[in-house]
Amino acid sequence: MKKSKNALVILAGGYGKRFNNKLPKQFNEINGENLIDFFLNRIDTNIFDIILIVTKKSFQKHTKHLKTKYPVIKFMYAEAGNNRQLSSFNALKKLDTHKPDNVLIHDAARPFCSNSLVIKIIRNLNNNESAIPYILSADKKVLSKKEFNKTIKLIQTPQGFKFNTIYRAHLNTKEIDAKDDSGLIPFDKLKLIKGERLNLKITYPEDLNYFKLFVKPIHKSGIGYDIHQIDTKSKKGLKLCGVKINFKKLIGHSDADVGLHAICDSIFGALSMKDIGYYFSNKDPRWKNKNSEFFLKFARDKLKENNFYIANLDVNFICEKPNINKYRKKMISKLSLLLKIPEKIISIKATSNEKIGFIGDGLGIAAESIIQITNDKLY
Repeated sequence: MKKSKNALVILAGGYGKRFNNKLPKQFNEINGENLIDFFLNRIDTNIFDIILIVTKKSFQKHTKHLKTKYPVIKFMYAEAGNNRQLSSFNALKKLDTHKPDNVLIHDAARPFCSNSLVIKIIRNLNNNESAIPYILSADKKVLSKKEFNKTIKLIQTPQGFKFNTIYRAHLNTKEIDAKDDSGLIPFDKLKLIKGERLNLKITYPEDLNYFKLFVKPIHKSGIGYDIHQIDTKSKKGLKLCGVKINFKKLIGHSDADVGLHAICDSIFGALSMKDIGYYFSNKDPRWKNKNSEFFLKFARDKLKENNFYIANLDVNFICEKPNINKYRKKMISKLSLLLKIPEKIISIKATSNEKIGFIGDGLGIAAESIIQITNDKLY
């Protein structure tokens, strides 16, 4: 028996107005995967000879990597239309030159479709013109008193069709804004099959919480260390974690805040970036006497750019004096404000160097910072 030639169309042209985001929902990433990645990872893509993605040209960059990831499959694009019907039609016109036997048309906003459902749809196309998955609504819709207990069928995607059947339907229809491809097919050619309750559609921002249940969050750690010499000629001017302390200041190109410098380096480390000296060289006059809060805000912005959040921050000072415990609450409060994180995830501790070495002689102060970050939004 001749193997059927199967094509998969992924409709990813919508802007998701209800999603209220500049980037369409189908291209939002969690752990480096968008909704299309996630869907394709769940199915056996070898079932398909062609995968065609319908989207605006400006968004094709979000799926270009798929050609490399699935080199055996022919990847194609079609331009998104002004509505769903036109987007599907554009895809079918593009596929017509390749003459597939079957086509599955799927909404990119349904990433949870299982491989078993895809196989079930294709098998049903062996003896039917279409295979349309549905589930029964758990709720009742009041249509009239007579139909009070009428059960509603909720249609899902992917919807499977004999290619010629759905292509002719699009060519001949008088509809101009059909919300569903199956609505263009005569009822006697519709084969409804049992869908999956888990095959949910991502519509609103909070729906991404379902997506997160399937994607394990990333956790990364970083360590930072800094040490500065005490200016024994001074009487005051010390700053630690942004808090002014009535003690001899530290010598440094900037304000020599070892606490903030160590935290910056721990953030850079967790993000696999270079050290603080690379971004703020002590040979650059721009950073002469610079408030280290500027450096910390830079590091905080890098976390935001990479969609990471601080899960825990542990700072340890090594010094003989001053008594860090007296300023601990002020430091935690300051860091909470600067980093925009809850105070409860910040720890500040201190230890002496037991009168040993440079620090033990009261000539310097060091700080070390260990940070844990995650892409799972915690607050």
